[in-house]
Amino acid sequence: MKIICYSDLHLEFGSGFRPPVNTDADLMILAGDIITCKNYMPLSRFLQEWRKPVLYVMGNHEYYTSRPMAEENANFRHWLEEHHPNVTLLLDESVTVDGVHFFGGTMWTDFDGSNPLAMLTAQQQINDYRMITLSDNHPLTPTQTVVLHQVYWEKLIAWFENDESGTRVVISHHAPVINPHTRHRNSPLQPAFNSLDMVEIIERYQPALWVYGHTHECDDQVIGTTRVISNQSGYPLRGGGYECKEFDPKGCTLNLE
Repeated sequence: MKIICYSDLHLEFGSGFRPPVNTDADLMILAGDIITCKNYMPLSRFLQEWRKPVLYVMGNHEYYTSRPMAEENANFRHWLEEHHPNVTLLLDESVTVDGVHFFGGTMWTDFDGSNPLAMLTAQQQINDYRMITLSDNHPLTPTQTVVLHQVYWEKLIAWFENDESGTRVVISHHAPVINPHTRHRNSPLQPAFNSLDMVEIIERYQPALWVYGHTHECDDQVIGTTRVISNQSGYPLRGGGYECKEFDPKGCTLNLE
């Protein structure tokens, strides 16, 4: 199977980016922050000529609406089923495509083991905790983010522990590792971007591939036998091009044997 992957395209800013239609890839992964769910039309235009399977996980920006997260999940899934039935939305769920097993979801973060300073810093500085509604007009909080991360973690472990044989691929929006070349290494917000408890999971279960986004930094590293990769454009620049200089518009084709 050949896969192309993208994240953090932020099509809501009007870049007009489209995936290649002449690719020999069998499947596309969209690892979140593709649009905000206030307006689905940029995604519709993006997918207009793409007829092959797509696996989609929500990023934090998809939830930048006035609606509760659960309602947004249901609305988006219904819209995809009606308008783009080749797209499968994974909400801490799994699917098998042509014998390859996929698990995906936003993942969120554990804030370095629920570190109080990291959580307070994120609460004060990250827009998620003003822009995302959890339920009944209550904004998302870092504590609830940790709970959402734990749900992802438990379902991922259960998926790994079942008896299915074959190639496994994990998809998340938030990062399961630290990019060795990150510019955020000494940032107090670093724990809001990734969850290092996932490194142990990668080392233990060795999926073939883990695709992620969120950091606005492209990444391609290997942990054991697992390739961990992120192909992010970041925000479009006024003068043309994208925030992430290493972004591959062709989707960084990945070959799974």
